[in-house]
Amino acid sequence: MDLNQPSIYLKPSFSPKKVEAKAAHYDMIVFSPVRWNFIYQRPQHIVSRMANKRNVLFVELPIDFNPKDKGQVNLISINDQLTVLQAKVATVSDLRDIIASYVTNEVVPIGLFFSPLFSAFLEVFMFDKVVYDCVSDPLHSNDQSFEMTERENHLITESDLVLTNEEMIYDSKYIDHPNVHCIKNSCQPLAAAIIDRMTERMEVLIGSSRNYGVRI
Repeated sequence: MDLNQPSIYLKPSFSPKKVEAKAAHYDMIVFSPVRWNFIYQRPQHIVSRMANKRNVLFVELPIDFNPKDKGQVNLISINDQLTVLQAKVATVSDLRDIIASYVTNEVVPIGLFFSPLFSAFLEVFMFDKVVYDCVSDPLHSNDQSFEMTERENHLITESDLVLTNEEMIYDSKYIDHPNVHCIKNSCQPLAAAIIDRMTERMEVLIGSSRNYGVRI
């Protein structure tokens, strides 16, 4: 799945608004290489439903960095339980201290990662459950660097659950982790009921996952 290709998923109506940048308690932190308002696809359509049950912080990958804006943070409220964090920084590493200052709880129930680029945050937060949803295999993309490989290996090792959206990606991951599952994206327009079932399956898998990660 190309994260930068147009999506067929229907985007729900909502009125996002900037809110005061202050720390809060979050039940799940989502690390996404895709901006929330770019295209309504995976992860957005699943995360929006998961936010019905918990308070979620959706962290965007920093892009379009301008040095004069360095350190600026936008918190955007999608609804009462879903907040998007946009930080004006040059690299993902620069996000570490910024994000930590906006989360009040020491232990976060769920860390949901959609890219190995964020693997360093496994050392920033203590997660009860770590989930890696591999919707685009970095080892078969343009970035096949040793660093990216190491980041993904680390993320898989720390994960309690690894998800994929294609059988080909599943085949490349199941030998690396004891708890890998494929939740496919449909090639047809997804009705709300279908997305609901996808989300329900993910919720069940997260809830039933034992601690496979090596965290202490």
